[in-house]
Amino acid sequence: MNPLQYAVCELTNRCNLRCVHCSSNSGPPRANEYGTDDWIRIVGELAALGCEELTLIGGELLLHPGWEDIARAVKALGIRLVLITNGMLVTDGILQKFLALDPWIIGVSLDGATPETVQAMRRVDGHDRVMKLLRDLVAAGHPRVNAITTFCKLNFHEFDALADRFRGSKITWQVQIANPSGERFSDDWSLSVDEFARFCEKVTHHMEHDPELWICPMDDFGYHPLSDRLSRFHRKFPGCMAGISVIGLRSDGAVLPCLSLGEDFVVGNLHETPLATLWADDARFERFRNKRNYLTGACDACAFADTCRGGCTAMAASNTGAFGENAYCIRTIEQKRLLGDLLALE
Repeated sequence: MNPLQYAVCELTNRCNLRCVHCSSNSGPPRANEYGTDDWIRIVGELAALGCEELTLIGGELLLHPGWEDIARAVKALGIRLVLITNGMLVTDGILQKFLALDPWIIGVSLDGATPETVQAMRRVDGHDRVMKLLRDLVAAGHPRVNAITTFCKLNFHEFDALADRFRGSKITWQVQIANPSGERFSDDWSLSVDEFARFCEKVTHHMEHDPELWICPMDDFGYHPLSDRLSRFHRKFPGCMAGISVIGLRSDGAVLPCLSLGEDFVVGNLHETPLATLWADDARFERFRNKRNYLTGACDACAFADTCRGGCTAMAASNTGAFGENAYCIRTIEQKRLLGDLLALE
């Protein structure tokens, strides 16, 4: 059986915001959401499967009434705890609870350098409140504070301003790309492949030359670049681990290889099948555990097909609808540019 190393648990789909890029369409709760005792039992089942790190999210994490008890259960079982919040409901009292739990990482979403851009992305002006929370967490001595920025056309222009904001701040800046799979997200807001390439160049420049900026790109970047300029990006990318060592659990019991994937990728439900039974069933995770067999086009022909296996599945599926080919691959983009340059010389 595949070792389960990392889990993401959506405690509730309830959310106080209506972010345009939310792939879960969070707001109202799902039907049959789990209560505190159920989640504590599930945490125990994850521990029994060898889970090493568990991320608690929403919706908004804090809108589940038992979030603190569930977080304590994670810690008690020796699992690394990660908490992700939009920050808008964090009072001084909740801040102290965060610190007392001593999670491995506290992540707070910030999708713009100005109140206007945060308003456009999250439908509320939470810029100043979130920045204060990030600074308060650092000032309180928490060693791993992440500011999470999801980029699309609405906020891409503020990349440099955000870089200036976080440089020297002791805040890790986690950057990722919006998946256009939510109901509130317009396809016009997705970064084009060319914009994505420019974005990769910006990120890798800072990784190489800006040591005071702690920038952390997620797995929707990469993969196996041709040029040394982009060598910081996943030179040895191990491929999408969804369904292999990673699992996502929704608040209604739905199980997915990764919570960034949509309804089409649900492999079962904990209300019907025990977690250990689901995880041991290779047939349910066939497309992920044997993803090499499902690659098409450039990904199938790539020299790194056996290891990369098409990069981030959620990125490919949500942007192009193609499970087995990822247009947002920097190596593929470089190859097409090189071919274009060669043809132009003829």
